[in-house]
Amino acid sequence: MNKRSTKAFRFAIHGVALAVTGLLGSQAYALGLGRVTVQSALGETLKAEIDVTSLTPDEASSLKLGVASPDAYKAAGMDYHAVLAGTHVRLVKRPDGRNMLVVTSDRAVLEPFLDVIVEANWSSGRLVREYTMLFDPPLAPSPQVAQAAPAPTAPVVGAAPLPAPRPAPAPRAAPAA
Repeated sequence: MNKRSTKAFRFAIHGVALAVTGLLGSQAYALGLGRVTVQSALGETLKAEIDVTSLTPDEASSLKLGVASPDAYKAAGMDYHAVLAGTHVRLVKRPDGRNMLVVTSDRAVLEPFLDVIVEANWSSGRLVREYTMLFDPPLAPSPQVAQAAPAPTAPVVGAAPLPAPRPAPAPRAAPAA
């Protein structure tokens, strides 16, 4: 191999490495969404939180959030449930400083699962992410424990006396052989 081809090879390798580094580095600054946590039960209005894994102040300032249109659901081969028409997505900052998306609806969810396509648009990008939310049946109300009434200090008139406890039967002796 001559010196000229070696230099060209090194130049090409450095170019590819620089391009890959640039691509990987640019993704770190894009909006990133994590897992969803459903906080409502079947028969209740939708309330869910989606973790935001990365968000720059520039993205946050121009961020527009929402649920995809019925046409987008049709194009994806998914059902657009009636509850999605009144569903809103908004960005909220947690007390610890991290961001999250809060997904809420004005109608009750009547299906055990719901596919939600979240769309995020900002000045320099767009993100579409699908989530399947599972809804547990509502918890049955727990029976309330009755409080014990205080013991009466005076005898109650007309109350029948409690029967005396029966003694336990005596054990039988084994028959003699």
